Amino acid sequence: MNTVLRRVGGGLLAAGMLLGATGCADPGTQRREKFGKTFYLDGAGNLGFGASDVPAGLRRAGYRGDVEIYMWTTSLNPLVDQLNIPAARFRASVLADKIIAYQKQHPDNEINVIALSAGTGVATWAIEELKGRAKVNNLILLGSSLSNDYDVSTALQNMKGRIYVYYSPNDAVLEIVKLVGTIDGKRGVPSVGQVGLKPPSGQESRVVNIGWNEEWTRFGWAGTHTDCTSGQFVQVQISKHIVAPVGTASTGETPGPPRRSYRASSR
Repeated sequence: MNTVLRRVGGGLLAAGMLLGATGCADPGTQRREKFGKTFYLDGAGNLGFGASDVPAGLRRAGYRGDVEIYMWTTSLNPLVDQLNIPAARFRASVLADKIIAYQKQHPDNEINVIALSAGTGVATWAIEELKGRAKVNNLILLGSSLSNDYDVSTALQNMKGRIYVYYSPNDAVLEIVKLVGTIDGKRGVPSVGQVGLKPPSGQESRVVNIGWNEEWTRFGWAGTHTDCTSGQFVQVQISKHIVAPVGTASTGETPGPPRRSYRASSR
């Protein structure tokens, strides 16, 4: 990211930095980091959705690596964070640096990223910023407020695995986003979290769109905006893209509901 954008983002982010917006550590972090790393990004406003459920769900599924909650927001106001794109991009560059630093220290370990809502934009931009200096395994987008036709080809160049997209046509919050603007600054278009993500040409197999299924209600995801971070849903479904079955390498494959081809919708 160029110097001007870094300065702008840095200024807008001063308050957030004072709140310790670099993630939370605990005494077991260094031990867990030997087994892998997963970053989790909440949505705009940093309201805490998934902050405890995502790590807990992954651990119950057998994940031994470290789960770091990466705080990227500048306020407790979701609208401010949704529209403050320069600050979000600045925080994306900081996350990219953290990913690079971790991979230098643990070159053989997998790095995965899970993000919710506007945090999916920050996560995607961070992977774009890697520029070949590190490789992320899988990226999981939950209720993404990126525009549905966002070009993820640059991000995929810095990934070994796939982008998994969980979306729901019942997401009322993203109807509001259509009016105020997606995290990448578009208005009047559906978000990824409503209709799925359009894959780049030739990369169709690396973008896996997974639409809400009514059977998932019993695991906590009723198809609304934030409940896809429910600990039980993370344990039984999202963990499949993070936790390798015993005796195998992680492929990120999911034996759940069938993959759905991207289909643009006016909704």
